[in-house]
Amino acid sequence: SVKKGGPYVYFGEGDLCACKPISERDLAAFIADCVTEDSKINAMLPIGGPGKAYTPREQADLLFGLMGEKPKYFPVPVSLMDGIIGIFEFFSKWFPSLEDTAEFGKIGKYYATESMLVYDPATGTYDADATPEYGNDTLESFFKGALEKGLEGQELGDQAVFK
Repeated sequence: SVKKGGPYVYFGEGDLCACKPISERDLAAFIADCVTEDSKINAMLPIGGPGKAYTPREQADLLFGLMGEKPKYFPVPVSLMDGIIGIFEFFSKWFPSLEDTAEFGKIGKYYATESMLVYDPATGTYDADATPEYGNDTLESFFKGALEKGLEGQELGDQAVFK
């Protein structure tokens, strides 16, 4: 882990997938609003947390800055994901259970390479300013809390990628 001196892992150069991180608490409140506000029912609603949009590298810089440490990065080439996905797809012909693993890899690649911001088709770019913000919990406050108190309560259980 970064807190124990390890590098921050990201794909490509760390600039592929900007987002406006939103806390569980803020997302839960937003979802509750979607149930009670008529204008949000059956609508496609982009959402982000409060504050600036961060790329993975910017997230790493923020975290290392809060720790008072020099940033250490471990960039993983996106092509490595493509190769691994291809291997699982190839072997799934003989081992059908690997189809789900290949699909999981494709989903992971999408989230590792595509921005989670509003897309502007007129400019062909993702637009942080057009991405609505909701809530009060910032990424910086989350990182500060994690550094001070740890990540208790953030366990992913069956949803964890690595167990």
